[in-house]
Amino acid sequence: MDLYREEVMDHYEHPRNVGEITSPDLEGRDSNASCGDMVQFQLKVEDGIVVEVKWKGIGCAITTAAASKLSEWLVNKKVNDVKKMSEDELVKNAIGFEVNPGRVKCLTLPVRVIKRLLEN
Repeated sequence: MDLYREEVMDHYEHPRNVGEITSPDLEGRDSNASCGDMVQFQLKVEDGIVVEVKWKGIGCAITTAAASKLSEWLVNKKVNDVKKMSEDELVKNAIGFEVNPGRVKCLTLPVRVIKRLLEN
């Protein structure tokens, strides 16, 4: 098994930061209509910095691994810095793996949720 697949499977089988935040500052959810995956993120923000991230959802290995990796990466990031990043930049910096074209929606679903909740 190559490194990419090992990383995806690790985050799929042992997702990080799953749960809920009591009184989150930011919250958002979205789903992938083509496959039924759903992801919800909650963030706690202090002085413009993400201090806690929790997420929950139903999804394939790619969506789950992407949400897990993104949840780890977001902690201690400045909200304004994340807002300035494109979806592609977030995928590259926060998630760090690529998928075939048929799975791009799975990979970007968690990123879309974060981008939308930060823009509101």
